[in-house]
Amino acid sequence: MTDNEYRKMYEKDPTAAQTALFDEYLNYVYAIVYNKLRSCGSREDMEECVGDAFSAVFKSYDRSGSFNGEIKGFIGTVAKRAAIQMYRKLVRRPDTVYIDEETSEIADSERIEENTERNAMKETLLRLIKSLGEPDSDIIIQKFYYNMNSSEIADKHSMSPASVRMRCSRALKKLRELLAGEGYDMKEGNI
Repeated sequence: MTDNEYRKMYEKDPTAAQTALFDEYLNYVYAIVYNKLRSCGSREDMEECVGDAFSAVFKSYDRSGSFNGEIKGFIGTVAKRAAIQMYRKLVRRPDTVYIDEETSEIADSERIEENTERNAMKETLLRLIKSLGEPDSDIIIQKFYYNMNSSEIADKHSMSPASVRMRCSRALKKLRELLAGEGYDMKEGNI
C-alpha cells in the first residue's frame, strides 16, 4: 500500500483505512518486534508492543500529502522504536540482577577488594552458565536474569513448564558443581 492509496482510503473511511493498514503490515511489525524482544519479552509484551506501534503510526502519520511513496519504511521505523522502548522497559525491571553490568559507583579504597571479587564472580558465573550449552544456559539466564517464569520460558523453547523446571534444576546442580570446581562454595539456597 502506498501513501497515496492510504490517504485516499482514509478520506473515505478512516476506520477502514486503519484496518487495511493493520491487516497489511501486522506480520511485518510483529517480525520487527519479535526480533527485538524475543530474548526478554513474553508473548503479551510483544502483542502490547505491536499495538503500541500501530497506535503511534495512526497518531503520527502525516496525511497532508508531504510524502508520496511506500509507507512501509515509516511503519518499520515506528515499530523498531516501539520495540526498543519496550526492550528498555523490560530489561530495566527493578528486581533484575545484571550479570554483565559494571558498577557505576566510584569505589572507595575500602570497597575495591569487594568490588573486584564481585566482578570476578560475575564473569565466572556468566562463563560457566554459557558452558552449560543450549537450552540450559538460556533457561538459567531467562529465569534468573530476566525473571521469567517456567511457562514463559516454556513458550520460548517449545517445551512444557515441567520440562523447563526439570532442566533448570539439573542445570543449577551442574552450575553448583562447576562453581565448586572454580573455588566458590555455593550452598543449595544461594544459587
